[in-house]
Amino acid sequence: MNEQNPTPSPATPAPEYRSWREQRRAERWARREARWQRHAGHRTGWFAGAILIMVGLVLLLEQMNIPFLTNWWALFILIPAFWAYFAAWENYQEAGRWTGRAAGSLTVGMLLTIFMLIFLFNIAVGLFWPAVLILGGLALLGIALLPE
Repeated sequence: MNEQNPTPSPATPAPEYRSWREQRRAERWARREARWQRHAGHRTGWFAGAILIMVGLVLLLEQMNIPFLTNWWALFILIPAFWAYFAAWENYQEAGRWTGRAAGSLTVGMLLTIFMLIFLFNIAVGLFWPAVLILGGLALLGIALLPE
């Protein structure tokens, strides 16, 4: 624009008429897309490698007649637990702060890890159910109080 001609010049960009919610949503999607592009090749490679190493070590110990754990199958419960921990970390990194979504993923990972330990070491489940219920209730309260 100039003083003599009040119409905008073609070089002047048109203002965007987005609401703040639409802007936040677009920024969030842009961050997610950038994160997916950044981690596209690394998302499953390291995880699958770690699982193969763990299973191989357990089977090697069994073949060498080294007493290991009788319930070694419970280690497979760690697979979804690690995915939950990974999701919690990604949610925390994306938001830059602790959110309800990150806390929910972390809670699922912790509960799965507790169940894996109970099965792996043949711990009496009756001793831990009240503690698991209390921890689950505290986690739900914490998640409800955190921002989305």
